[in-house]
Amino acid sequence: MGNIKEKILYLLRYYVTLLLCFVPLRLLFLAANSTESYSLHDYADVALYGLPLDIAVAGYLTAIPLLFAIAGTFLRIPLRKVLIPYNVLAATAIAAAFIADMSLYPFWGFKLDASFLIYIDSPSNAFASVSTGYIITRLLMTVALLATLFAVLHRATTKELHPYGSRVATLVMLIFFGGILFLGIRGGVGESTNNIGKVYHSDKQFLNHAAVNPIFSFIYSMGKREDYKDAYTFYTPSDVEARMKMLYPHDSAITDTLLNTTRPNIITIILEGMGSALIESQGGIKGVTPNFDRLTKEGVIFTNCHANSYRTDRGVLCTLSGYASFPKTSVMKSPVKSRNLPSLASTLAAAGYHNTFLYGGDINFTNMKSYLYSTGYNELIADKDFTMQQQSTHLWGVTDHITFDSLYTLTTTRPGEPWHITYLTLSSHEPWTVPYNRIPDDEIANSFAYTDSCIGHFVDRLKKSEVWENTLVIMLPDHTLARYPQRVPGDEAEHNRIPILLLGGAVRAAKEITQLCNQSDLSATILAQLALPTEQFEYSRNILSPSYTYPFAYHTFNNGISITDSTGYTLYDLDAQNVSIEEPADATGNRITNAKTILQATYDNFHNR
Repeated sequence: MGNIKEKILYLLRYYVTLLLCFVPLRLLFLAANSTESYSLHDYADVALYGLPLDIAVAGYLTAIPLLFAIAGTFLRIPLRKVLIPYNVLAATAIAAAFIADMSLYPFWGFKLDASFLIYIDSPSNAFASVSTGYIITRLLMTVALLATLFAVLHRATTKELHPYGSRVATLVMLIFFGGILFLGIRGGVGESTNNIGKVYHSDKQFLNHAAVNPIFSFIYSMGKREDYKDAYTFYTPSDVEARMKMLYPHDSAITDTLLNTTRPNIITIILEGMGSALIESQGGIKGVTPNFDRLTKEGVIFTNCHANSYRTDRGVLCTLSGYASFPKTSVMKSPVKSRNLPSLASTLAAAGYHNTFLYGGDINFTNMKSYLYSTGYNELIADKDFTMQQQSTHLWGVTDHITFDSLYTLTTTRPGEPWHITYLTLSSHEPWTVPYNRIPDDEIANSFAYTDSCIGHFVDRLKKSEVWENTLVIMLPDHTLARYPQRVPGDEAEHNRIPILLLGGAVRAAKEITQLCNQSDLSATILAQLALPTEQFEYSRNILSPSYTYPFAYHTFNNGISITDSTGYTLYDLDAQNVSIEEPADATGNRITNAKTILQATYDNFHNR
């Protein structure tokens, strides 16, 4: 057992040494780049919340010594001597990453990531903004930190290890230790894996950035790199620009006033997967959503809206930022891109609104936390803010009736006005386990019926409160539900249709709006009703403006695009590079040209962010 204990302690000492190096380096970043005074509590939070990514990076760097230790179980490997050059490399990587991150942050405003690689071919441009003295100082700082880190890591590996004792038992324990390292790298055993947003904890973006380990940020961004610029090139830039001006007009004028106030309190409820196919009043299956059906008669219902995409991370971003969706790329998973997006929250914040986001699940999933804090939310409430018992009421977190109760409490206890609360439901998602049994022979329909019952209860309660008269409630899904109800030939376009419902005392009158549109058009349409600017929402159209003369809906999926307009529906398969569905035939080719133009323009835009 001596050999086993010796090797495990050896590796554990190395791992802990790395962790102890990362914490002060992150705090040094905070001290060096802060433009205002921060409390000891802020420093403690940065140290604490940053640990998950430190643990991941320490796991990466301990993996090589672990492999040498495993090999040394069977071979005479002088581990201490072998680790000398490795410690040099590790110390160099850590020193270079942390000094570069600390030095570049004042210029970039974001953490070290793979975007710096674009300067490799032109280093003169990269250093054009700084003096020679600045560069020399940073090089000296890097060398000094490198020497210090090497000394620390070398001291942690001073003892030599030799193969003796039970080799099988030693190997088993080392593999077990490797499993623990893997869990640390992954971020645990839950649904969400480690990502940048996992360490975000404050509405002060700088404190969130300070908590991010720059080595993890770089590795993470490398995994998200894609050649956006040349991914889809169909037409000349001038042709794309001219056509996009027609497709996405920017006009904040309105032809119809939906609200009786320009400063209502706003509740945006994003309904997981609840497309029109599940709602009887929208042509869907019968009996699933009686509450939503009755509420459509009390508010403004958009009956011809289509989802932009097929996943929650895409749908949430299209809804809140009015931005485009992509066939294979999740904008939300790319912090360097998503943080620059416009959003309902940031525009409302500029008008004096306080923004809160409520979700019963893991808000780190798909990097959502990073996106939300970056785009204007002051307060995030998620699974960890509920009791342990509540967190286990659904596989994905806290089930809907509990979070709807929290939403009611939030809306009726806000200390000041105006405010905006965004709430993402959770329960209408596989495994479809809900505390409800109205449709026992169809667990999927029953799951949506449960969420619908929560909607009815919440709205009925809110109507009785003082808040109702000055509140706008917006309900819409994030996407439709794939493969349910079972598609029939020819209903592909219809399958993407989703409702948008406006309720509350702030709504002037009940009415139906049949304009064809996308969920991404919500931002510009609502902001125009509030007399707030919409120009920065490039791919969100104010569908109630006189300039909205070519209604269409654009949709992306993996790996294809589709478009619906008054002439029909066209689906283009990007893998096969041909039109798969065209109903009816489009002799002009206008639909597919428009769809490919949008794809090219939006990818170029994404690349340049």
